[in-house]
Amino acid sequence: MTPPPSQVSATSVAQAVWSYSPRSLTDIQSLVTAIQNNDPSLVSSLSDLMYVPVPYYAAQVTADQVASFISNLVQNYNMAGMIASFINSISYNLWQLSFVTNLIQNPYLGFTNASLILSVVSSSVLASIAMSTNVPATTILVLISNSALSATAAQNLLYSLAQNYYYNKWVYTVTANAPSITFSTNATLSTNVLIAQNITIASGVTVTCGTTTCFFVAQSFNNYGTIVNPYGATGAPSPGADIGNGGTGGGGIVVIAATATLGNLNVAGSPGGVGNSGASAAVNGGNGGAGVFYVVTGVVVPVGGSGAGAYAGPAGVNGGGGGGSSIYTGGAGGSATLYAFASANSMLTYIMQGLSDWLLIKVLGKAPSSTTPLAFMYGSGGGAGAGVGVAGNPGSGGGGGGGGEVVVYAFNVVSGTINAVGGTGGGSPQSGGGGGGGGLVFMFYGATSGNLTASVNGGIGGDIGGTGLAGAKGTAYIAQVTVNG
Repeated sequence: MTPPPSQVSATSVAQAVWSYSPRSLTDIQSLVTAIQNNDPSLVSSLSDLMYVPVPYYAAQVTADQVASFISNLVQNYNMAGMIASFINSISYNLWQLSFVTNLIQNPYLGFTNASLILSVVSSSVLASIAMSTNVPATTILVLISNSALSATAAQNLLYSLAQNYYYNKWVYTVTANAPSITFSTNATLSTNVLIAQNITIASGVTVTCGTTTCFFVAQSFNNYGTIVNPYGATGAPSPGADIGNGGTGGGGIVVIAATATLGNLNVAGSPGGVGNSGASAAVNGGNGGAGVFYVVTGVVVPVGGSGAGAYAGPAGVNGGGGGGSSIYTGGAGGSATLYAFASANSMLTYIMQGLSDWLLIKVLGKAPSSTTPLAFMYGSGGGAGAGVGVAGNPGSGGGGGGGGEVVVYAFNVVSGTINAVGGTGGGSPQSGGGGGGGGLVFMFYGATSGNLTASVNGGIGGDIGGTGLAGAKGTAYIAQVTVNG
C-alpha cells in the first residue's frame, strides 16, 4: 500500500527504493561502490549520478566521500555543468539545500570546484545558498573571491543578500577579509569607498571626503569626530572682480554598518560669495551646477532662494540664485537629477547593489555584464551674482550652495549629529544672493535608533542692500527597514 502524496516526499521515496535489498530494478549499488572508491567509472549509467545524495542520506557513504567523488567528477570529468543541472532541476528535492550548502563548504570538494559548480547554478538556487544560515558570510566571500566563480554568479550571491533584505549578512560578507581602520589625525580620503571590519574616527579628528560622495562600509562604525564633505556640485564662478560667486553644494556621505555611532556628519552647502564696490564686469551671472539626490517617493528636494534685485537670479532645485542688478541677471541656482524609490528598503538595496559591483570590479577583478552604479549624491551649486551697468558700482552676491545628502543604514544606530543645511546667500550693497536649499538625511535602522539630531534648514538670503530669499527646508527621513538577517 502506498501512502498518499501528502505523507511522503521525493527524498523519502528515493531512500525507500534505494534501500530495497534485492535491487532488481536498477543496479544502484554500483553508485555506492563508485562513491566509496572515488571511481566514477564504476557507475552503471550517468543518469545514476542524479542520485548521489541518496546513499549519503541512507548513511551508506560519508559526506567526505561524496565531496571527494564530486570533486573528481568536476576536476577530471568536466561535469560541473551536470552537477549544477541536478541541483537546478526538480531533483533538487534530492539535492536538498542543507546537503548542497554543506557540500560547497566541504574541504574535500574545495572552493574552486564548488565555484565551478555554482557558476552554472541558477540564480534562485544561488539566492537560497546566500541566505542559508548554514553558509556563513566568510564562506560567501571565499566563494565570490575565487577565480573559478563567474562574475555573474558572484554578483548574484551579493545581490541576493541585498534584494532579500539580508543587510547584516551582506555587511559581514563584504567586510570579512577587510582590515580595521582608525583615524587618529585629520585626513582627506583619496578614495570614494572605504570598506573595513571596523572604522574608528578619534575624538577631535576631522575626515574630509575627497570626492562628491564617500561611502563607509563596516561591521562597526565608530565616529567620535567629524566627517565633512564639501564637494557637491560647483557654484558658478564670479564673472568678475567684486562680484559674488555661487556657493558649492554639500557633498554626500553614505554609511552602511551593523552598528553605528555616527558622530558629526557635515554636508552643508557653502555660502555664496560677497559682492563689493568697484565691480566693472558688465555680464550676467552664470548658473550653478546640478546636484543629484536619491529619495524615497514622497520626499521633495527643497528649492533654493532666489536672489534680490530687479533682475534677480531665479531659485534652482536646491541651489540659491545670484543677486541681480538693474541691467544684468543673476545666475540661476543649480537644478538637480532625482532618483526616486518606492520604499526605504528598495533605496537601500539599490545602494548596496552598487557597492557590491564596486567590490567585484575594483577589489576582486570580476566584471559582470551589467552593473549598478554607485549612488553618487550631492547638493546643487549656487548661481553667481550679476555684473553692473556702471563701472564702479557694487557687484551682486552669489547664491548659496544647496545642502547635500546623508544616507545611513545600521541595524543599531547609537547616536549622531548631521548637518545638511543650505549655504547662506552672499551679501552685497547692491543685491544679495538667495540661500541654498536644505539637504536630505535618510536614516534607515533595523532594530534601534538612538539619539539623532539632523539640521536641514535652508540657507538665509544675503543682505546689506537687497536681501535674497532663504532656501526651503530639507527633510530628515528616519525609518525602520525590514531586515531578515
